This record gives sequence, C-alpha cells and structure tokens, in this order.
Amino acid sequence: MTLDAASKIVDAALAAGREHGFLPLTVAVLDAGGHLVAFKREDGSGILRFDIAFGKAWGALGMGFGSRELFNRTQANPTFM
Repeated sequence: MTLDAASKIVDAALAAGREHGFLPLTVAVLDAGGHLVAFKREDGSGILRFDIAFGKAWGALGMGFGSRELFNRTQANPTFM
C-alpha cells in the first residue's frame, strides 16, 4: 500500500461521510503488515476514534475480509463474534 493510494482512500472515505451527512469521521488505512500508512481525524471526532478506526482496520486485515462483511456475518449469526 503506497502512501498515495492510502491517502486517496482516506480522502474518499471522508468525502463520502460528508456527502451522507455523517458525524465527524476518523479513518485509518493499514498496509498488509498491519502498519499505519494514512490517518485523518475530522474536527470534532471523539477522542477514542483513532483506536476504533485502527481496530476496525486491524480486525478486517486479520479476518481477511472487510468490516462490512464482518458486520453482515454478525447479523446473520450473532454467535460469530
């Protein structure tokens, strides 16, 4: 994951959040080794949001699929977690 690619992902996620009227977001992008490549926190985002964003990215990386799929699996099978 290059810094340029990670930065584009972060910026696109923040733009989508604004487009949908979400509360301030925090976005973290990790490389395949779990190292933080890019991170942004919008003004007004809560103090725990970095830990949450990093944990979400780390979990998706560790599970081998995106956090949306993780959500879908927990909805279909609450004992999955």
